[in-house]
Amino acid sequence: MAIKTNQELAQAVNKIILQSGIKKTFISEKLGISRQALDKLLDKKNFSLEDANKILSTINYSAECLIKKV
Repeated sequence: MAIKTNQELAQAVNKIILQSGIKKTFISEKLGISRQALDKLLDKKNFSLEDANKILSTINYSAECLIKKV
């Protein structure tokens, strides 16, 4: 899947969370933040690969990035 924007990255993370069956409440507790803070993090405009890895690491996933000059 080619992810071109920060918003697409956040959507991909949300999709992985849904497919994993793990509740966002569990993830937010592992991160030491509230559920609302997790939702805000997923909604921020400058959602980053670092944010994705921080969230996904709690459910044993990781985001990888391949940067290719076009």
